[in-house]
Amino acid sequence: MPLVVLLKNKYCFIILFCLSIFDLPAQKLTYFDDIQPIIYKNCVSCHRTGHVAPFPLTTFEDVNKRALLISRVTHERYMPPNPADPITMPDGTEVSPFKNVKLLTKEEIAAIDKWIAGGKKKGNEKMIVLNDTLSSAIREPDMVLTLQKPFTIPGNNKEQFRVFVIPTNAKEDLYVEGIDFLPENRTLAHHCRFMLDTTNKLRSDDGIEVGATSEFQKLGIKMNDNFWHGWIPGNTAILYPAGTAKRLPKNADIVLNMHYSPSPKEVTENSKILLYLAKTPPKRLVQTFILEENSVSNDPFFIPKDTIIKFYQRSPIISFDLSLISITPHMHLLGQNFKAFAITPDGDLINLIQISKWDFNWQMTYQFDKMLKIPKGSVIYAEAEYDNTVANRRNPNNPTKDVGFGWGTKDEMMNLIFQYLDYQEGDEK
Repeated sequence: MPLVVLLKNKYCFIILFCLSIFDLPAQKLTYFDDIQPIIYKNCVSCHRTGHVAPFPLTTFEDVNKRALLISRVTHERYMPPNPADPITMPDGTEVSPFKNVKLLTKEEIAAIDKWIAGGKKKGNEKMIVLNDTLSSAIREPDMVLTLQKPFTIPGNNKEQFRVFVIPTNAKEDLYVEGIDFLPENRTLAHHCRFMLDTTNKLRSDDGIEVGATSEFQKLGIKMNDNFWHGWIPGNTAILYPAGTAKRLPKNADIVLNMHYSPSPKEVTENSKILLYLAKTPPKRLVQTFILEENSVSNDPFFIPKDTIIKFYQRSPIISFDLSLISITPHMHLLGQNFKAFAITPDGDLINLIQISKWDFNWQMTYQFDKMLKIPKGSVIYAEAEYDNTVANRRNPNNPTKDVGFGWGTKDEMMNLIFQYLDYQEGDEK
């Protein structure tokens, strides 16, 4: 590509920067040899037909057409979405403490720029097989559950908050070592919370709106597990550490609290839950605990209009050594930033997560690269800031309104969900 053409493009500063670093004539990068592996590893899980991204990046033509856009958003770290702040190492390398996030290295970003500057050569075509589930990593799922009946999302441009009750009909306790969730329509499925009910009294609620008329809320039934699993766009299937699993009680119902984005037309949806079962009872059970709005120390959890406010959470004193597997922060549109850390009995600080720029559209279950030991006697703290002013371009209310707790998008929440094990020597290695 002639240099004069690059100078006319608003992204030329990126290309010129690359020219100053790389000796382009020494090696011409090609799409299939050098760029496709980067794109497929980091982008196509969302950027393909029928998935949440607005356009596919599965072919050379797709990537070639949007090459400068890809360069810009990767330089800005806007894509791939990884809201959690990386850790900067002494040599300047950025790394993530989480195993399931996508974080392009500086070398990968530079390779994209070098490929563009070298004329976006195609190279010899190579095929990469895509997989939607864990089956590529371990095996086919042992159990596939679907909604009792397909749900029709109304074409009324309104959010849908629905309760779906899925009987497992399990004849005995099952032990789940991996979970995946596949909404049929990923462009409208916004998030989903899994709960377990062992009373079987909520089955008549299947498909009903979350609200006062729901048996789910009206009867005040206590779930066997109030947060068994969760899915949000960008989440991948979770596989628990070897020798561990989550318990699925005999004949339990999986209760889904499902949120769909507004749709201008009727769309039929039938989500799938894929379960990977342990062949023998696990040595240890994966457990969950949550910090919710009632854990806020500067209550009430209430955000007045035209206000920027920060809330603080504090856990009870941890009564035993535990090993953290994952962490999931959750807020809505007023959220701005979030961080969590633990203070040990010796006064040491353990950083858990920091998200400097909260993005409601990208919320993840972050799996620690190595399990994190939290010693007995520690306390976990969290801080979250909310902006309920007109300066917040994501504010759903204009003019602004007072906002309190609620499950709706225009309400607010402050949750921090942990999956953990009772600690054993060597977990953190």
